[in-house]
Amino acid sequence: MNKQDKDELLNEGLSTKEIEELTQKGFTKEEIIQSHQYDNEIKKGSTFIAWIVDLITWLIS
Repeated sequence: MNKQDKDELLNEGLSTKEIEELTQKGFTKEEIIQSHQYDNEIKKGSTFIAWIVDLITWLIS
């Protein structure tokens, strides 16, 4: 992976440590970007579910 690829991954919000660990495991730049985007979607979903649980709890009490 060249410097331009690493810079692009840093701009996506990954840390240098994450990039190094994933490239050592054999992931390509595209795979790293896809997994990072997937993780972000999971976090959004978890936040949404927690919000719904809080709302239901508030309505019940």
